[in-house]
Amino acid sequence: MQQGTAPCAEGKGRDSKSIAVAAYMGVSTAEQRGKYGIPAQADAIGAFLEKRPTWRLVGSWEDPGESGSTDSRPGLDKLLTEISAGRADVVVVHSLDRLGRTGAAIWRCIWQVQDAGAEVECCNQVLGERGLDRWLTIDRLAQTVEADYQRIVARTQAGRQLKAVDGGWPGGPAPYGYRISGKGAFGSALEVDPAEAAVVKLLADLVIEGGRTVRDIAEELNRRGILTRSGKSWTTTNLHRRLKSAAFLGQAVFRRSDQQWGGHCTRLDGSGRPLHGESVVIPLPPILPADRIRAVQQALAEFARPRRIPVGEYPLTGRIHGPCGLPYVGCFRGDGVRTYRCSGWQATEPCGCVFLRADHVEELVARHVNALLASTPLRDRPMLPASPQAQRRLLLHAERVRSLKRLVAQCDGELDGLRRQARHSRVIAAAVRQLEADKGALERVLAHAQDWLEELETRVSRDDRVAAVVGAAAPDSQALLPSEQRCLLESLKVRVDIADPEFRYREGTKCMTMQWHEGSGTPVPPDPTDSLWPRVEELLRSRYRPHHFRSPLDLRAALSGMLHRLRTGILWRDLPERFGDPGKVRFRQRTWLADGVWAEIVEILSEVGEGAPVLSHATAPPLSISSGPIAVRQPNVSLGTRAVDPAGIS
Repeated sequence: MQQGTAPCAEGKGRDSKSIAVAAYMGVSTAEQRGKYGIPAQADAIGAFLEKRPTWRLVGSWEDPGESGSTDSRPGLDKLLTEISAGRADVVVVHSLDRLGRTGAAIWRCIWQVQDAGAEVECCNQVLGERGLDRWLTIDRLAQTVEADYQRIVARTQAGRQLKAVDGGWPGGPAPYGYRISGKGAFGSALEVDPAEAAVVKLLADLVIEGGRTVRDIAEELNRRGILTRSGKSWTTTNLHRRLKSAAFLGQAVFRRSDQQWGGHCTRLDGSGRPLHGESVVIPLPPILPADRIRAVQQALAEFARPRRIPVGEYPLTGRIHGPCGLPYVGCFRGDGVRTYRCSGWQATEPCGCVFLRADHVEELVARHVNALLASTPLRDRPMLPASPQAQRRLLLHAERVRSLKRLVAQCDGELDGLRRQARHSRVIAAAVRQLEADKGALERVLAHAQDWLEELETRVSRDDRVAAVVGAAAPDSQALLPSEQRCLLESLKVRVDIADPEFRYREGTKCMTMQWHEGSGTPVPPDPTDSLWPRVEELLRSRYRPHHFRSPLDLRAALSGMLHRLRTGILWRDLPERFGDPGKVRFRQRTWLADGVWAEIVEILSEVGEGAPVLSHATAPPLSISSGPIAVRQPNVSLGTRAVDPAGIS
C-alpha cells in the first residue's frame, strides 16, 4: 500500500544517510501571531532534531493565523512545492493538531505531503511504522484532536449562551448606539453610548420624516460630518445594516436564525434551529421610546429593499480597471442587472467611473480570448501549470482509496472467519472487538479519503474543460463555467481598461424610434440609394402638405442621419453636421414615426439588403483588453493588446 516515499521516524536506514527535514509550524488565530506559539514549536522541533544527527534541517515554513480547517495555506503550499522539487524528505511538526483541528483536515494535509514525496513526523507523538499500524495511529490521534476541538467549541458556546441568558453581552462588537461596560470581565453588559445614541435619534427623525432613500440619509450624515464607528463615511450598505441593529429593533437577539448571510451567521442544525443553543433576547437600556421604534420600523418597511444575493460568479472581478485606477467588482444594480462597478464608487468622494453591464463586457472579453487563442499556434498556447500535478495527485489518491477499500474488505473477511469459531472463547471475542475497532477506524479514514477524491476529481475535471477550450481549433471560452473562466483569465493574465475616461451613459428615457425598432425586432436599413430615394420622397409627398418640404433641411441627408444615429447609439447633439440641424432632424423623425410613415420608409429601404441592429445607449465605453506575458509550452511569448469598442474587437 502506497504511503509516501520517505521512511518513518523510527524506521531502519535513517542512521545511514542524511535526511532532508522541513519544519512546519502554525497557529490558528491571528491573536497568536506575535506571541509564543511559533517560537515554542520551533524550540521543540530543534530539540527533536538534535537527537537525530543524520536529520538535516533545510528550512522552516509557517502559517501564522491561518485556519486549520483549510487544505490550502500559503506556508503549506510553498512547502509542498519544495517537497515536489526533491528538497525535503520529511516534514516535522510539533504535534498533529498543527496540521488541522479536524480529522478530515489532518488527513488531507498528510496526504498532500505524501503525494508530494515526503512523510510527516511529530515531535511528541510516534506515528508508527508504515502500513496498517500507521493508519490506525494517525486516526486515533486525529480523533483525539477533533474531540478536543469540539470540547473547546462546546465550552465556549455554552459560556456565551449562559452569559446571554443572564443578560450579559456574549461577545463581539456592540450594536450601534451601545458600548460594552466591564469589557473583559464576567459581567460585561451593554450600555448606551451617548455619542452614537445622538446619531440613532437623528436617524430616527430622518427615517420617520420620510421622502428620503437610504442613500439620501447616508449623504445627509456625511454632509453633517458624522462618521461611522470606524471613522469612515456612511454608505447605503453600512447604513442599512445599522438601521437593522438593536437600537431600531428594540432588542438584541443572540443566535438569530432569521439572518443567515455573511461569514459570521448563526450555525443551524438540520431543522433550522441554532446549533449551539436557543436564541436569546437580551434586554437593553432603550435609546428610543417604544412608539418611536414602531414608527421607524414602519417607515423602513416602505423603502427598504430586500437583500439581493448575487447568483453565480463574476469572472472579471479585479481584472477591470477604471480611469481612477481602482479595480471593478461584480454586483447587482438596483434593478437586478448584473454589473461590474468600480470599487471606489462608495468612497468619501466617489470616483465617478461608469458601471459596466456584466453580460456585455464578459462577451467582449470572451471574444478577445477566443480570437487570441485561435491566432496562437497550438504549440504556443498557454498550459495550465497545475494540471500535471493535479492529475498525479488524483492518481495517487485514487490508489490510496483502493488500498483502504482492500483493507476494509480484508477486515470483513477476518471478522467473518472469527465469528464462525467458538462463541464462548474470550480470546476470540477480544480479537473480534479489536478487529471491529480497526475496521471502524479504517472506514472513517476511507470516508475522508473518498470526500477528498471527489474534490480532486472536480478540480481535475475543471482543468480538463479549460484545457479543452485552450486546445480547441475554434476556442469558445463562454462554454466554461464562471469559475473556469476565471481560471483561464488568470492563466492568460487578462486585464481590461476603460479606454475613454470621458465616457458617460446617456441620461433620460430611450427615444421612441429606438423602442419601435427593439420592440418590433426590425433592423435599421441601409441609407437611401439613388434608386430608392425617389420612392421615399414620393411617399412623403403623398402624406404631407407642401409646407413639409419648404424647410432648408435636406430630407435625404436627414434620413441618413436618423439611420446613422440608430446604428451607432450616439446622442442627438453629437450628430455630424452633414446630416443637418440635430433638433430639426429629430423633430422630423418623431413626426414620421407618429404618423406611421417611418415603418413604410424602413420597408422600402430594406429591399436593398440586410439591416443592422439598433444600438441604443452605448452598452459600454470603449475597452482596452490585454493579455500576458504568460507561460507557454515553448519559450515565453507576450500576448498582445487589443482595443475593443462596444460593437466588438477592433
